[in-house]
Amino acid sequence: MYNTVSTIHVGTPGLGKDMSGSRKRWRKIAIVAGSFSVILALLMLSPYKTTLLDGLMLEANAHINDLLKSQDSFLASMPEGINGVTSTDFVPILVSHSEDSDPLDAWFERSQTEALLVQKNGQIVYERYAQDADRGRNINGMSMAKNIIALMIGIAIDEGKIQSENDSVSHYLPEIVVTNNEGLTIRDLLRHTSGIQSASEDLSATLKGKGLVTPLAEISFAGDRAFRYDNINYHLLNLILGRIYKQPLNRLIEEKLWFPLGLEDAAIINSAGYCCLFATARSWLAIGNVYLNQSNTVVSSHWIEKMINDTVTPEWFFVQATGESVGNAYGYHIYSGLPTLPETFWIEGMGLQLIMINRKTETIIVRLGGIPSKFNITSNRNEATLIEPLLKVLAQ
Repeated sequence: MYNTVSTIHVGTPGLGKDMSGSRKRWRKIAIVAGSFSVILALLMLSPYKTTLLDGLMLEANAHINDLLKSQDSFLASMPEGINGVTSTDFVPILVSHSEDSDPLDAWFERSQTEALLVQKNGQIVYERYAQDADRGRNINGMSMAKNIIALMIGIAIDEGKIQSENDSVSHYLPEIVVTNNEGLTIRDLLRHTSGIQSASEDLSATLKGKGLVTPLAEISFAGDRAFRYDNINYHLLNLILGRIYKQPLNRLIEEKLWFPLGLEDAAIINSAGYCCLFATARSWLAIGNVYLNQSNTVVSSHWIEKMINDTVTPEWFFVQATGESVGNAYGYHIYSGLPTLPETFWIEGMGLQLIMINRKTETIIVRLGGIPSKFNITSNRNEATLIEPLLKVLAQ
């Protein structure tokens, strides 16, 4: 069914630039936020609250991703370059596509996808890009950057820079003091079980190339260690790596991952650690192969298995790939929990950035792009799941 590598360029709708400055952008944020507040209040009275809230979360992710998807987003600083190799084997095969030729083609057209790769048994069997995607390099991988940070922590353990994921955070960030509980570990940060109480201004500052507004000594942590997804957990991991290696994040990634794997030029916002890596879809595919191939040489297989299997399953945790908030498992920024494909796990970022891996069928799928609004009647938003064709490919 998927026996040719094919590339086609299609147009991707943008936000429009008919109004100058940031006034239009902030007006859009205000309108979206106000609308969601009203809808949320109504949903709390509905007997279908969980289903409706899940739909609202997906809609929110669609709009927030729109605001952060490009390297010149007004919400974030410009990313720093990650030097890589120049690709010599990429020769796009321009062929005609139609909605009847392949289910993936039809899905691509309706899902706001900008880059889609399928690898089967080590061979790329499907490849397609939108016109301005630069093969994925113009697309923000969003929280998939967290997975890169988790890999870097494993590399630091392999190199003896960190003894284990059970090390105390205060050993590396001595400014952090956790009252009544000295058990805050690197593992807690990786799994979002630190109990961190972060502030919105810290998120805004670190996205814009600055440090935390809240001094490390003043960060507070809840004592219950319940799962609470918070970006600043991975910012603290980024700080730990910076102190250990005394290098900025882009140079660390370049040295420890990009050059050893032979990946192409990329870019990342150094100050975040939880977001914003811009890379080609083939580079993300190579990251997926680190999990598929136990013989990878960049990080120990023991750490890879721990990233996948040391999971927490919260009572409520919305995940875009499943479209639901119940039954989702989270490792070291590795997701699982598909009832029909229990052997499948994936890396996810806002806007449905995905690397989905099925070791049983030796399949990897990379998907980059956005999420269509619920109000886009020509999109796939009214279907049972956003990624049904991808799940079928993973199972084959």
